Amino acid sequence: MTENDIRGVAGLCGTCAHALIRPTNKGTVYLRCALAATDDRFARYPCLPVHECPGFTRPGSA
Repeated sequence: MTENDIRGVAGLCGTCAHALIRPTNKGTVYLRCALAATDDRFARYPCLPVHECPGFTRPGSA
């Protein structure tokens, strides 16, 4: 799965400014929420697809 693939199936996370794409050496790709580092309301690795999220921010609008 590529970065574009995961963004396509991730729901809101796919277009969120806080989404970090983390590939592994074995080819697996994970989407991590950067908000989880400072706010316990957010899962570090959310179950996808995400349909609603209070932390959703469009890129460039932060």
